[in-house]
Amino acid sequence: MRDYVYDQNFAEERTRLASSEQLWDPGSQQVLEDLGVGAGWNCLEVGAGVGSLVEWMAGRGASVLAVDIDTRFIEPLASDRVEIRRVDIRSDDLPASQFDLVHARLVLEHLAERRQIVRRLVDTLRPGGWLMIEDYDWSSFGFDGTNPQLDRAAEAIIAFMQQAGYDPGYGRRVFDDLTAAGLTDIRGDGRARIIDSHSPGFDFYRLTFESIRDAVVQAGLLAADDADAASAGLRTDVRLFTPMMVAAIGRRESR
Repeated sequence: MRDYVYDQNFAEERTRLASSEQLWDPGSQQVLEDLGVGAGWNCLEVGAGVGSLVEWMAGRGASVLAVDIDTRFIEPLASDRVEIRRVDIRSDDLPASQFDLVHARLVLEHLAERRQIVRRLVDTLRPGGWLMIEDYDWSSFGFDGTNPQLDRAAEAIIAFMQQAGYDPGYGRRVFDDLTAAGLTDIRGDGRARIIDSHSPGFDFYRLTFESIRDAVVQAGLLAADDADAASAGLRTDVRLFTPMMVAAIGRRESR
């Protein structure tokens, strides 16, 4: 697949995705709760991953269409409240004017056509519906202490993803795309975490590196010795400052 560089056949992909959900779900849930997501809402979850937010929305009484390019981890969630579809949001048809909420987390930053995709997602909203896009601003990221191999590995991974169209600062720029798409009541929320190797969520960063390290080395962006040293370093007692997760929220005008 273009844009998305992670190996879908990575043996620990489910653990990697679940670790990200452990790290970021509490903040996402709080913002969604503040919007009033609950009974009677019709929601579209884009890039549903392992499906924790899908379950959370359905548990609050909402109906959810969960879409992803890889649905193997969310298929068991199908129920009278949850519909699962395999969808590529860059090209596949999406329902028009149906949803009270569209939510996507750590999806659009990977996709070069992100501004066009925002417009496509807006078209799925009912008048008065909310779009919530969550993506990273990497300017806060870093490891505590001095470990040049870890620093080089992080820089190489970002460079590798940028070659495929990734925008490491999209969390800072997504508001412009919401404005250009004609949304109103635009607002935002930002949160960053300081975690160590024993924290829920740390495995997301460790396994992300493991999933693409060989491709990064083959691309000539990281020496094999540095990759080995970084892999070992991520298995020690290390602390990191996460990127800032930015939640950008906007509303489709009521007619």
